[in-house]
Amino acid sequence: MATSDLPQEILIDIFSRLPAKSVGKCRCLAKTWQTLLSSPQFIKSHLIRSPPQENLILITPSGSVHSAAAADGAVSSKLQSLQNITEFAGSCDGLVLLVDDKDRKLLVNPITLQLIEITDSPLALTKGESFSMYGLGHDPISDDYKIVALSYWDTDNEYNPDCADTFVDVYSVGRGVWRRADNSPYDHAVPHLACGAFVGGKIHWLASSREEGYASVIAAFDLAREVFDEMPAPKDVDVGKFVFYKLVFLGGCLCLVDAQRDITRVWVMKEYGVGESWRRFIIEGECESDVIKPLCFDGDEEVVLLTEGESLVVHDAKGKSIREMVVDGVPAVFVDGGVFLHNLVSPSLHEEVM
Repeated sequence: MATSDLPQEILIDIFSRLPAKSVGKCRCLAKTWQTLLSSPQFIKSHLIRSPPQENLILITPSGSVHSAAAADGAVSSKLQSLQNITEFAGSCDGLVLLVDDKDRKLLVNPITLQLIEITDSPLALTKGESFSMYGLGHDPISDDYKIVALSYWDTDNEYNPDCADTFVDVYSVGRGVWRRADNSPYDHAVPHLACGAFVGGKIHWLASSREEGYASVIAAFDLAREVFDEMPAPKDVDVGKFVFYKLVFLGGCLCLVDAQRDITRVWVMKEYGVGESWRRFIIEGECESDVIKPLCFDGDEEVVLLTEGESLVVHDAKGKSIREMVVDGVPAVFVDGGVFLHNLVSPSLHEEVM
């Protein structure tokens, strides 16, 4: 029996179990396969059934962008369509949000190379007079990807209380529109601007609670309800200081990171939303510079780290050692990075591909 004689449901079931790059090759073999393997039904099935494969996305000082398998010695590929990129602003499934030196926000699938520019919100604060942080996630209720922008004026809140609010703008990728949500009840004027960590249908940032004497909190923006909740913090952190830490998505979990040169403490929320499930592990070993953030696990015993010295290192938990990670074809210097999954999710759910 030829594949053309098989029911569409069976073809989708077969192809959805292939890696994303293999599906891309199959799309080139026949027009009927191109249509089938590009349909929303197939892409959703592939997202659910394909084997999860985590990749690194790395930004060099020159603004070029490279992707590489999250394994030591992996070969990279340069994303030629991306230039002058300065910031990794979040990822969800196969989509990555990047910001360039002109503050343009670009939504890209590094596997399919589909790319769109996200225009600024009509209510965006004036550039150069404000600060902004971004996050990307998936709303399971509307089945839509959303970008969240947190913005506040560059001013001294003590003397300008009317300008102390953090504004929340939400972009629907599926509808291609921005809307303004209620202002955040938290103070997001943190020491380091950071992208939000997406876990459990919410995007998380570190912030301070005005109602509790500016104690540090984990603020979680629910993408379905478009309001903020508060995640319980680990019991063994200083509530007055952990706003100086970092939040990351690591190994499928929300993680709080106190990154230093000689020792980095990482708290992992093993069961999302459950305060008692926080577990701490220590990254030890001699490192030439401070750790910026952990990026991903490499196997069961190793963690890939991005350091302030702009290099990648691998921490071996069993041997308590740190070694440099070499990625073939990439300069050994990086200013930012993150992870994404291999899949076919398209950023052009509304807009045309650039």
